[in-house]
Amino acid sequence: MNTLWFIAALLVPFIWGIQAVMLKFGIGQFPPIFMVSLRFLIMFICLAPFLMRLKGQFLHASTIGLTQGVAHFALLYIGFKYADVTSGMIVYQTNTIFTLILGSLILGERLTKYGFIGTFVCLIGVSFILGLPQENTSIAGLAIIACSAFMFAVGNIFVRKLGPFDPIGLNATVSMIAFPALLALSFTIEENQIQSMLEATPLAWGALLYTALLGGILAFILWYKLLGKFSIDKVSPFSLLMPFFAMLGSVVLLNEEITWSNGVGALITVGGIIIIQYGEKFMTRKQTPAPQEVMQN
Repeated sequence: MNTLWFIAALLVPFIWGIQAVMLKFGIGQFPPIFMVSLRFLIMFICLAPFLMRLKGQFLHASTIGLTQGVAHFALLYIGFKYADVTSGMIVYQTNTIFTLILGSLILGERLTKYGFIGTFVCLIGVSFILGLPQENTSIAGLAIIACSAFMFAVGNIFVRKLGPFDPIGLNATVSMIAFPALLALSFTIEENQIQSMLEATPLAWGALLYTALLGGILAFILWYKLLGKFSIDKVSPFSLLMPFFAMLGSVVLLNEEITWSNGVGALITVGGIIIIQYGEKFMTRKQTPAPQEVMQN
């Protein structure tokens, strides 16, 4: 991986981590579900020319749109209205746990002992966060974000079970489905949508554009290009940097404080994810004798 690709691999979790901070600027002025519906509208306007790439796969893509597009993002934006960025982003990492468990139950993928150990470690880390939230965080908000992570995992299972899909075409289809569904949901349970648009500050509009253009389009394009060019074991570890960029952004932009429980919870949770993803590979390499040792034997 040359320098430019390495920078691109760092840029993706940076964009997604800072995106969580941008949410706080946006949902402070837009109703949360209304904001995410506008996000998908902007994405759809940009991605509409790529809809034909999913010819014959629209129904399958619609399932992903309803889970990852509608349910996942509606819960995520509502949850972040009541949670601080640091705690929320770390709890959101449980999507890896949910994906692992659902993959075992639905896709029949083998759940190794490292999967069990890593899942248990992650639950310990999340319990630190849930037990000692910051003053501006509610347990309900973190629980809603955990539900959002679960719906993201459900969408991951559908992507693997119903795919493969063209990533840009899939993103366009998800945007097309999510925008009207979320807008209808917003006008059902929220209020002051039009007023929020008229009164929103340039900072709020900038946050909205960030989540749509950078978080929703650019980061996904870079991520899929990296996965297409390099092996998963070279790319996927970069995603574990997302909570740390979110922490950094929340401190710099929101003046949030990182408590000891946030730090401990982050380390334990990310440690558990590392065990899930790389524990077996590490132990296999450790137990494989070096070439010189084989020759001597």
